[in-house]
Amino acid sequence: MRAKCYDAAMEMRALAFTGGNGPKSGFDLSLIPPCDFICAADSGLDTAIALGFRVDKAIGDFDSLRDPALLHTTFHEQLPSEKDITDTEALLQLITGKGIGSYVLVGGGEGRFDHLLHLYSLFSLYGPPEIWITAQEIMYLVRTKSTLDRMEGKTVSVIPSGFRCRSSVSARQLRWPLDDFPIDMASQSISNRCEREELVIEVHGDPVFLSIPFP
Repeated sequence: MRAKCYDAAMEMRALAFTGGNGPKSGFDLSLIPPCDFICAADSGLDTAIALGFRVDKAIGDFDSLRDPALLHTTFHEQLPSEKDITDTEALLQLITGKGIGSYVLVGGGEGRFDHLLHLYSLFSLYGPPEIWITAQEIMYLVRTKSTLDRMEGKTVSVIPSGFRCRSSVSARQLRWPLDDFPIDMASQSISNRCEREELVIEVHGDPVFLSIPFP
């Protein structure tokens, strides 16, 4: 999958790895834009190292880390196992505390539903990621208008970027075209299909995620 959709502006951007299922070795790393700060929460450190990234800082209680030896060579902050926030929230606090306003999130897919639901809820507090990559899909945040190429035949879904988000979306190159289609927690476009090489998606209201599953 070679479609790309991210803002090339000069705003500082973090690359954040968290626990839960993420991409495996062999993933097309060109889909990840340049980032100024690379960080990881708990077992997200395993994913980062497996993909070949050098982590600037890891944070968490590391109770899920598969290879604790990684902590010997990684600058990290050890959190207590009993705390009132998750390791992922601590990671997002780390990013915002550095004044970084944009981030790419890797991991957090599948697994326990309560964990996934909590992760999704954090987007309302700290802002949604510009890109979210799990083991199953890549999700691009679309704020107003984005154009993706090499999209013919690809399955796409359009979902809200937060629990309270409400938007209207147009994307006319799809098998079931969207024309000011409402996107919120009660209405999404799921498993649609692009019928053109180029997909243009326009959003009015809150940002949405354009989700593209991996082949």
